[in-house]
Amino acid sequence: MKKILSIVIMAVFCLTDGAHAQGKSEKGQGFKKGVGKVWQGTKKGAKAVGNATAEVASKGKASVTDKKSKQWVGPEGQTVYVDDANKHYWINGKGKRIYVSEAALKARQK
Repeated sequence: MKKILSIVIMAVFCLTDGAHAQGKSEKGQGFKKGVGKVWQGTKKGAKAVGNATAEVASKGKASVTDKKSKQWVGPEGQTVYVDDANKHYWINGKGKRIYVSEAALKARQK
């Protein structure tokens, strides 16, 4: 008798618990907004870390394979590198090479 009673109580509990889980709640809407904000923050942070890593890697490679220009700096004071073909470039915040003409370069201040 105790087993039957416990099975009936367990069945009633399971059936009513499932009904509560399917109802709409106002609390869930705030949760979705919070998840969206967290996702956007994570995405923004990951992009910033990726850009910084690419910049450091590009500058490291450029300092090993190419020469630093001792007489020129970029339009905004960036370090200018000279490759094997005598082309001048600097590396932006995303790790990409920005090639510039000698007319756009500034003389390095001592």
